[in-house]
Amino acid sequence: MAADDPAREMAANCIAVRVRVLNRFVTALCEAGLRGHGISVAQVNIMVAAGHAGPLTPTALSTALVMDKSTLSRDVTALLANGWLRKSEGPDRRSHTLELTTAGRDKLAAILPVWRQAQKDLQAQLGAENVPPLFDAVARVWAAGSD
Repeated sequence: MAADDPAREMAANCIAVRVRVLNRFVTALCEAGLRGHGISVAQVNIMVAAGHAGPLTPTALSTALVMDKSTLSRDVTALLANGWLRKSEGPDRRSHTLELTTAGRDKLAAILPVWRQAQKDLQAQLGAENVPPLFDAVARVWAAGSD
């Protein structure tokens, strides 16, 4: 292959590929821990966001999680059905908010030991020194989204 080969350059330098590989690795490890708990990583993320910053509109929630609205809608439907989220009428009757229920907080408490173990496993696999820069990168994305 020539030195100016675009495939070689892209393979060697693509941020998107590396982030997607990291995402799949992290998700697989976390999903393995959640197996048998009847909840997915994406659903846990929604519950945590709603519990931490809620009640939130679906738009605010999808923006905060950098998640498309159709994917959010599918996960929210399951969370509502399980009683882990509650849907409340919004201020203008055309909108609504989502908030974590007591049952949702109980579910998070039930999976907390699995979550803690996953954090330890990820730190060991990724190297503890590599985690703060990941948090910094996400903080920049969140800050840019709020501008």
